[in-house]
Amino acid sequence: MGRYDAIFAVEEELDTEFTPEEAVLAIGTVALFADGQPTDEENAILTDVVNNYGLFDEYAAEDIQAVLDKIIAIINQQGLGVLFNTAVNSLSEDMVESAFEVAAAVVLSDEVVDESEDSFLGALAEALELDEEAAQDIIDALLEEVEEEEEV
Repeated sequence: MGRYDAIFAVEEELDTEFTPEEAVLAIGTVALFADGQPTDEENAILTDVVNNYGLFDEYAAEDIQAVLDKIIAIINQQGLGVLFNTAVNSLSEDMVESAFEVAAAVVLSDEVVDESEDSFLGALAEALELDEEAAQDIIDALLEEVEEEEEV
């Protein structure tokens, strides 16, 4: 049994649907909890996604909170795998790279890519049917952003 089977080897999903933007947030949340409890850095990245990526510009604060409550309820009642499957099935094709980018940003928030994180990102790219080159380009761009921020 692999480390992330509780996410990627689950077949169950809910009838609940997310908008594509909500699905991106749900997948980012899966990344947040993938290795246990979220860190402050990971939480900050997800908060930044909600506030600054433009995905939720049309949402009122209470609508965003309702989506977060729905995501957390699914995690608590059905688990990360069911949340992931439900989100993937709500994800539009044009949002796949955004979902991977958000999840990768969460995972890479500590600026270290260890074997476990590399394994998670590989499994995530495969589950999202994102080709390896596109996934690596996204990871490289995120790491480059981090390096540029450190130089400032």
